[in-house]
Amino acid sequence: MGEASFEVVGGVARFRLTGEQVLESAVQQIVDAIVRTKEAGLDKLLVDITGIRGVEPPGMSTRLWPISEWVRAGRGNVRTVLVARPEFIDPDRIGVIAGMNSGFISNVFETEPQALDWLLGIRGRDSSRQTPSP
Repeated sequence: MGEASFEVVGGVARFRLTGEQVLESAVQQIVDAIVRTKEAGLDKLLVDITGIRGVEPPGMSTRLWPISEWVRAGRGNVRTVLVARPEFIDPDRIGVIAGMNSGFISNVFETEPQALDWLLGIRGRDSSRQTPSP
């Protein structure tokens, strides 16, 4: 089984999943990280899944299930950004839009610098791939 780590750096919670993962478990671990971030009194979470193995890039219906779980955990409380390999990122950002429609502010990027820039509200590093925040 893979590993997970949670740390706080500069007021930003950072959660990383690596190694062999199962989709259901990975989704729940991210829910737990959102709750842990909220309980720590923080409102920003970076989730890095670039190092996972064993999970296939999700199809449309599979994309909406994880976001619905994360919405319940973090709606209105934790701004969350996901760092993922390109094959995991839907170019239309359907999951991001579904989350925003439910009050969950999130985004997804290929690199941690882009993700942190978005999370911290900094413009820069290839902002053309960013979706506007409400």
